[in-house]
Amino acid sequence: MKLLWYSYFGVYLAGKSLSLIKIKRIMKRDPEEGKKYAFKKVQEITNYVMKLSRTKLEVYGVENIPEEACVFVSNHQAIFDAFAILCPLKNVTAFIAKKEIKKIPLIHAWLDAIGTVFIDRSNIREGMKALTEGAQNIKKGISMVIFPEGTRSLSSEMGTMKKGSLKMAFMAKAPIVPVTVDGTYRVLEVGNKVTGHTIKIMFHKPIYTTDLSKEEQKDLTDVIQDTIASGLKHLSES
Repeated sequence: MKLLWYSYFGVYLAGKSLSLIKIKRIMKRDPEEGKKYAFKKVQEITNYVMKLSRTKLEVYGVENIPEEACVFVSNHQAIFDAFAILCPLKNVTAFIAKKEIKKIPLIHAWLDAIGTVFIDRSNIREGMKALTEGAQNIKKGISMVIFPEGTRSLSSEMGTMKKGSLKMAFMAKAPIVPVTVDGTYRVLEVGNKVTGHTIKIMFHKPIYTTDLSKEEQKDLTDVIQDTIASGLKHLSES
């Protein structure tokens, strides 16, 4: 069932590849408009995937998302986290993603089109370059999503967030929106049932990095971890 689903999704993405050609044309003329068009198409793909998998999405806290570009800091349960986060967003948003995804041609092409930055987690210097590039995206009006745990938990449990992952927000002087996602691991990665699941997502109140003292900056990773963890508890009880 899972193999069939992935195969169907691959064929669907291949069918959408003509849009990538149009995106490149728009990018040459107007990079900002190109990114907006690419994000619109990525959201179409995302909504189709949610419909195809008959996944119900419950979203809380959309009013907490600022109008300006920000950094979404989320727990990481599964591949489907990206689909869940993108669905309710209005403005262009990209990811800090592991470099291994670049080996997947069609997915890599779509992520690249919206401004995704690929990171080598094993190389500190390259990692900093990726965060700097992400900060530059934010200054251009593109929000960024980062998963500070670094790997999927494949459960409702949360791993430890890596402290250096918040540097991008400080470099861009951008607000941070903690995000709690729950239930994504059940869709394709745990168990045999692919369709008919419910994903819950909570956008917490933004934290404005320019308002923080040095001591608050130092403790921020722990504060965000606790915020996301409390969200997991709340979502499990709702």
